[in-house]
Amino acid sequence: MRPVIKHDIAVYTPDVNLEMKQAKEICEILVSNCATIRSLSLKAVYFSFEHVSSFDEGAVILIAKSLLAMQTKVSIVVAFVGYNDEQFPKLKALFPNKSLPLFRTEAMANLLLGLKLPPLNQDIIYYEPDGMIQTLISKELEAKGYNVIFVNSAGEFSQKRKQFEDKALYIYDIYFDVMGNFIPITINNGIVTYTLYKKVDKTVSLYFNVQAHNSRLREGYKIFIFDATETTDFNLAALDFIMSLALNNVKFEACIAICGLKAQLDRDKVELCNRSHVFFFNSVEECRSNPKIQELAKEHQKLEQKRKGLTKHLVAQLPVFINAAVETLTSLTGGEAKRTDYKVTTYNKVGNADIMGGMITFEGDISGIVALCLSKELVQEASVMILGEECQSDGELLDVILEFTNIIAGRSKAVLSESNISIGISLPKACKSEDEIAEILSDKQGVQINLLFNNKPLVLFLAH
Repeated sequence: MRPVIKHDIAVYTPDVNLEMKQAKEICEILVSNCATIRSLSLKAVYFSFEHVSSFDEGAVILIAKSLLAMQTKVSIVVAFVGYNDEQFPKLKALFPNKSLPLFRTEAMANLLLGLKLPPLNQDIIYYEPDGMIQTLISKELEAKGYNVIFVNSAGEFSQKRKQFEDKALYIYDIYFDVMGNFIPITINNGIVTYTLYKKVDKTVSLYFNVQAHNSRLREGYKIFIFDATETTDFNLAALDFIMSLALNNVKFEACIAICGLKAQLDRDKVELCNRSHVFFFNSVEECRSNPKIQELAKEHQKLEQKRKGLTKHLVAQLPVFINAAVETLTSLTGGEAKRTDYKVTTYNKVGNADIMGGMITFEGDISGIVALCLSKELVQEASVMILGEECQSDGELLDVILEFTNIIAGRSKAVLSESNISIGISLPKACKSEDEIAEILSDKQGVQINLLFNNKPLVLFLAH
């Protein structure tokens, strides 16, 4: 059983009647693959039931234990996917504590775990009888820019599928720990907005990413909105947590705005919040139109303009990205890299007709863009490891580029975190020609490193 690697995820899809004997063989394969999974810096491992016609409950539990051991050892997300209508309730009954997530399809898992997102403004039809779970997931998806239509009955879900056909993404038969996810966040025009759920209490501190919040403070963001428009049950313990964040905001001259809160607060509490730079507005719109809020948001935008050049801190991390790129390609092709030269410059084209590339942006303690440009031959060599066969069409090769760009970014992020440098990574972009790459990088001053990998051109370009 050999995994297929796609979207930075290894998917195991055995074609068996899953009994204890087969489960033990599969577990041996999972254990033996741990080192490779770590070296490729993959983000997740899925075990698919797509071709599993029947299973023994003990066999499933054995595989689940092996996956969870891998999750602990390699620090990777694991999940079961690809089950059918009959298998779902059986699997759900085996994991009442939601220790191992269940997703009907790989696309659902990728979306809900934040590993690969569909285009924004995508219609999503979400069927979930549990109202609380439905609210939590719907708000997270809406905060990311998706139009979510949620239904509570099988009949209504069937009608929506007939109405939308293949124009929507469907979510159903899922079972995972929603509260393990962080609060939905959007960043727009210098303002960071956290969207609160219908019920907010002291547990908000468990799924709020304080490290990322502090990174944004250091980056220069001044306005943080907590949108409580949809919140109907607000416990004051949550306000104490928000005020604890505000204590750290003061030294950065930042403030917090709580918008649309329906809970009644006494005057002393409101005044205490105001002294802590926590302010209240009736709506997000009222907050954004406030002159003081607009002034603070513009401060961050001005700071971003000044940062457009290279910074010493960013350049100091250049070896991390170089090593990640070389190590990833070495793992995928078995080749060897030689550096020819490097310099601070705008992007200089290699000039070869067959150059393709991928790029990814990142933000956090350091922010920038990293582009990888390489020959089509190198992409074809990497495709054998990623997809199991050498690809020829540009479409397939662009998919391969997306895959190893993701791997390189993930590996870089992991290494940076060991030095307490936190970054968030965007979705990668693949380019089928060097002209397309040069156009995107045309206004950027960066460091360009020219290498030869298996005597074929490989270029890494890092810029703010």
